[in-house]
Amino acid sequence: MKKILLSLALSVAGWSASYDPFLLDTQLSLLPKIAMLEKNISFSHTKSPFKILIAYELDDEDTAAKCSKILMTKFNRNLNGHPIVVTTLPFDKLDSSTSYHLIYALKASFSQLKKVHNVGTSSTVTALYDADKLGDNGFLLSIRMERSPIILINAKALRENRISFPDSLLEIARII
Repeated sequence: MKKILLSLALSVAGWSASYDPFLLDTQLSLLPKIAMLEKNISFSHTKSPFKILIAYELDDEDTAAKCSKILMTKFNRNLNGHPIVVTTLPFDKLDSSTSYHLIYALKASFSQLKKVHNVGTSSTVTALYDADKLGDNGFLLSIRMERSPIILINAKALRENRISFPDSLLEIARII
């Protein structure tokens, strides 16, 4: 029994050392739903997939894969009647050949985070794990845990990208 607990603790230690599992799970639960609230989101037809990109540093490949699995499991491969397609790519391999509805960036340096803006279109909702970097990088959303989850929205990114959310979301979010 001790060996099982020790191996479980060691396998989780690598992931939880750099990411808060509860925060990551909370963000992955809320961010796709928030992105779907964007009023200008476009689908070619009613059954078009909702495309999510998880961007990561090369040493975070396992975390990105776990995020993808969490998203597919949590939403049962479907969000508001649209199948979910999750792609994971390292920052160095991002390109603009595919459009996404939501881009979620894991921890990264400022130079790596800047690469996300070359991938998204003006209607792409961008979010990042590290809420402290939200204002600096032009990302639109993040979620911080205080007593409860706090939705953070970057006002400058909201204006520049002409993203439009319902007033009810803007009322409960913290605009920075």
